[in-house]
Amino acid sequence: MWDFTRRQKLAACVLLLALAAGGIILLARRVMSPPIIVYPRAVSANISSAGSADQSIGSDGDRDREREITQKSEEESENLVVHVCGAVKNPGVYTLRKDARVADAVHLAGGLEDSAIEEAVNMAMRLRDSMQIYIPCISSSSVPATGEANVAVGASDFGKININTATASQLRELTGIGPTLAERILEFRTANGRFERPEDLMKVSGIGEKKYADLKNSITVY
Repeated sequence: MWDFTRRQKLAACVLLLALAAGGIILLARRVMSPPIIVYPRAVSANISSAGSADQSIGSDGDRDREREITQKSEEESENLVVHVCGAVKNPGVYTLRKDARVADAVHLAGGLEDSAIEEAVNMAMRLRDSMQIYIPCISSSSVPATGEANVAVGASDFGKININTATASQLRELTGIGPTLAERILEFRTANGRFERPEDLMKVSGIGEKKYADLKNSITVY
């Protein structure tokens, strides 16, 4: 019944091979990834990308400007403003860097007058913002032939030390005033101006009522 001729057998083999090849092709197509579809009018996508790039550049520019503003603000905060008055050539308000000294402020104010008592001020003191630097002066009519810096005094003040003009060495002549306290008096005077009353000496750190009681008969202000 199934006695095929040689030609029929050959045809059957060819058919089986064709079916097998077709099956392999179909299976390969399923496994392969889907094709990439390129849509027209892709220019809009490029424009969007370019816009994003421009925005990125703009953002970088904004950040640079912010950094410049911040840096400028920090530089301004590094400055301080002081008032220089007394025996200087150009009294006034001056702006200096935060690491400046009293000598720098005096230099900006034109330097000392001939009547200034330079030793009465600590020129190496660091400046603080809003500080008033007062440079005391001597009376031209009271300068002796020796050139020493003295100030005219009344009879009741004779022999007393003027804490507004005294140098560090003169302050150390007072009872209980050593090098440290003398320096504090100079710094207080430089930062706050002249003493209005002898009692103001107690505003200096380290000088209380007891120490002032020992000093009050030896000091004066004018």
